[in-house]
This record gives sequence, structure tokens and C-alpha cells, in this order.
Amino acid sequence: MRIKIFNWITRLLMLVMFAGVLPLSTAAVQAAVVQQDKKKKKKSSKKKKSSKKKKPAKKKKSSKKKRPSKKKSSKKSKSAAPKKVAATPISKKEISVIQLTGELFDYTNKMKTSSRRLAHATSYLAAPQKKAVVHIESKAKYTTRDYEEAAEKAPYDVRTQRQLGMHYEQIHDWENAKDVYMRVLTQNPLNSDAHFYLGNMYQNMGEMKKAQQSYEEALALDPNHRATLDILASGRGTLENTAVLEQSAAKNPDGPAQKLTLIQKKINTGSYEDAIKLAVLAQETFPEQGGFVYLQGRAYEEMGEIDRAKFSYQRSIKMDPRNEDAHLSLGHLYFNQGKYVYAALAFSDVVYLNNYDVDARYMQGLSFFNANEWGRAATAWEDLLHYAPQHPLVITLLPQAYYIMAVEYNRLGKSSLGRTSFSKALSVNNYSRSWLPGAMRTLGKYYREKGMHKESLVAYQEVVELKPMDSEAYTGMGITYWKMNEHQLAKAAWQRSLELNPDSNEARGWLMIAHQS
Repeated sequence: MRIKIFNWITRLLMLVMFAGVLPLSTAAVQAAVVQQDKKKKKKSSKKKKSSKKKKPAKKKKSSKKKRPSKKKSSKKSKSAAPKKVAATPISKKEISVIQLTGELFDYTNKMKTSSRRLAHATSYLAAPQKKAVVHIESKAKYTTRDYEEAAEKAPYDVRTQRQLGMHYEQIHDWENAKDVYMRVLTQNPLNSDAHFYLGNMYQNMGEMKKAQQSYEEALALDPNHRATLDILASGRGTLENTAVLEQSAAKNPDGPAQKLTLIQKKINTGSYEDAIKLAVLAQETFPEQGGFVYLQGRAYEEMGEIDRAKFSYQRSIKMDPRNEDAHLSLGHLYFNQGKYVYAALAFSDVVYLNNYDVDARYMQGLSFFNANEWGRAATAWEDLLHYAPQHPLVITLLPQAYYIMAVEYNRLGKSSLGRTSFSKALSVNNYSRSWLPGAMRTLGKYYREKGMHKESLVAYQEVVELKPMDSEAYTGMGITYWKMNEHQLAKAAWQRSLELNPDSNEARGWLMIAHQS
């Protein structure tokens, strides 16, 4: 059955090929039909003859009669062939690397669809191939020169110029970024986007007065300008941005600015349910404004509706991935829940959007630190020191991360890496007594969570030797004893912790649990 299907498909394909490739005229087709009829008559007349005489007769006749037929067909095919037209020179259009990126993704998706359909159509002919079309997941990393060349080829394209300006901002080349945005503004003085770009750059530089002026111009041209309203709705920029929002609301009472102002006032006065209702109605009227969704999240968070707040922040980020405040709020939400890895990822998004956000970098490192990701924490804080070399918390916490890495490397038999990590800790802060007790406390907790109780006790005991009045060390030591079913020793440790610090709620809570049990 398969052989028959394959033969049928082969004949069909050959027919299609000859029909599409050979440009035969009507006369040629008629000649071919006559020739075929003559062959059939000769075959029927010679059926009665023997096979010995049949073979040589076939060869002689076919050889004599085929030669002139080939010549005729060749002449006719030549006459039927289309005449060659002089090729016109094709102008080569230059395509920039930046513009090609979007097309590459479209072609990739089309390729996947085409490959899937082809595999389905030919599944009965052969077994499906193991190799699949590779989908390109990430864009290429472009250089400064790539963006500059793209901008040179499209000097009046606002989007391309914006990409160049954003690139300059990311590498902290503020002067060139300023030149780009001012050039765009000169070419497009009535473009609200151009005013927003300049204002956003000034805000990232901390020049809030100039940012306020640019935002005012953007809203004067377009009272419903989405990007400007989203930034103002977030409250970033404090009083200056609030003033701009109120001015726009006064000019356009029915616009989104008026509603954003009202919702913010409801949140500030504690009317969270009213704020949510107004935000939902405003979102229905202005579905593209992500600021209403973000304010819903703020109201839900103030009410203690954490899951709804998280969902609102995620929706706001989906609508506007460059909303720093939504990423920040989501990061703090995860951090307070103890989901430190997710918190670190949210703060990493903020750092990607704004390299100068020192607080986001610190929280990124602290989240990794609390998640026991010592190497990632160290990397985040090392980057932060480039922007804030004298950050007091980082100077204390970064050596702890390096020291913990040193201890762990030594425990795993990687002494060379251990020595390197320890030297890095001292290079950040050589006064070890300021950070070593904290590092050992962290190690004690880390070992306890891993079930290494003896190592945990050793770490806490070293803290007590370095700092005898450290109440937190005794609290941690008591928890470790409790996990080891050494209840009397645990109680003694917690009591000692309360003697050193009567305000230690953690030690008092554990003592209450111990007495109840």
C-alpha cells in the first residue's frame, strides 16, 4: 500500500514539474499525442511476434524515430521560451542592525509555523525528523556604535533616536543622552513623547525642577499622555510630580490626571476601599493607563490584601515593563514575605532600569544574602560600591558574605578559594571585629537550617568569644539546642539573652513556647 501511494505521489510531482517547467506550445502538445498513438499501434501489431525479434526491432525503430522528434520538440521549446529581459540594477537598501531585530523575531515565528505544517503534511512519506527549528529567545547585545549608526541612518525617526538616548543613559553618558533628546525636541516641538523623554532623563539625574518642566509641557500637548501620567501616579519625584499632576487635573477635569489625583488622596487619607473602586472605574475608562492598576496594588497592600496587591503590581509591570515603582513595590512585598529569591529578581529589574538606584542595589544584595546566595550578594554589593564607595551597611555586610564563602570553601576542601574570599573580605574592611560576629551568627543560622547542629553551635560559641554581650548569639544558640532536643540548655540560653537584652522579643517568644510544651 505504501509503495502504491509513493508511486502515485511521484507521478503527481513529475506531472507538476513538467507542467510548470516546460513551456510547451499547443502544436508541441498535439505532436506528442500523435507520436504516442503511433507507438501504441505498432506495439499492438507486434504482440503476436516472438520476443527474440521484438527486442532488436524496438531498438532500431525507437532510435530512428526519436531523433527527429527531439529536434522538433527542441525547436518548439526554443520558440516558446520567454525572451530574456535586460536586468535593471537593484538599489541596495541599507538596513541597520537595530531595525533588523524585530524582523528576525517575526521570521523565526513564521519559520516555526511553516516547519510544523510541513512536518504534518509529509508525515506519511517519511519518519519525522529529530531536529527541530531553533527558536531565538534573546536579542543580540548591541554596542554603542550600533545604536549610533542606526540613529545616523534615521535622523528623524523618534523611536530610533530614543533607543540611542536610552543606551546613553544606561552607560551614564548623560551629556550625549541630553544632546539626543534636545535634538529630537528641536525637530518635534509638538511631540509629547519628546518632552517626556527629556523629563525622564532629568528625573534619573535627580534634577527634579527640570523634569517637572518637561512633564508640564508633555501634558500640555497631550493631557492623556500615558507614560507621563504613569510616572506621576507612582508618586516618584514627590512634591514636584504631585504639583504637575494637580495642574493637569485642573486643566482637564474629565481626564485621567484628575482621577489619579483623587485616588492618591483617598490612599493618603486611609480610604483604601474607595480608592480601589475609583481605580477600577478609571481603568475601564482609560484601559491603557497602568497607573490605575499600580494604585490598586498600593491600596490592597495597605489593607493587608497581599495576594491582590502582588497581582496588581504584576499587571502594572505587564502593561509597562519600565515602571520602576511597580518593580520596587513587588520586591519589597516578596522580601516581607520571606521570598528572598523572588525579591532579589524584582530588585534586579529595578537596577537594570536605573543603575543609579543605590537602595535597589542594596536590597538586591540583601535579598540574595538572606537567601544564602553569598556569591550573588557579593556581586551585587561590589557593583554598589562603584556608585556609593562609603555605603555603611555594605562595608559591614559585604565582608560577611566573603567570609562565609571562605568558611564554606574551606569546609568543602577548596582552600585556595577560601583564602581568596577571606582576602577579599579584609580588602573591603580590615577591621574584622566590626563584621566577624555578624558573619558567624549568619553561619550559625545557616548550618542549623541545613541540620548541621554541631557546626551551628561552634559558630555561635565563636560569636560569644568575640562579643560576650551579644544577645542574638545566645538566642540563636538556644534555637539550635531546642532543635537538638536539649530543652534545658535552650532555656538557659534564652534566659541569658533576655538578661543581656530585655527587649529581645524572639528570646521571650521561644521561652513562652518552651514553658507551654
